[in-house]
Amino acid sequence: MPLFASARQIMCRLGHHIAEPGEVWNRGYFFTRCSGCGADLVRTASGKWHVPKGRKVVWKPRKARGRRPGE
Repeated sequence: MPLFASARQIMCRLGHHIAEPGEVWNRGYFFTRCSGCGADLVRTASGKWHVPKGRKVVWKPRKARGRRPGE
């Protein structure tokens, strides 16, 4: 496997992440993941997306909407 498999991975290694759609707002911060490498990203309403240094984003499982099959 090559060191860099794609241009997207090169950009991620340089810190130029692209946020996935469907960001989550919580207590003054937006949270999402990078669409290229899957890294957790954080930003304020007026800031840029960045990987949180020295912090870990804990994602809760999302509740299913609607009824379960067979109900």
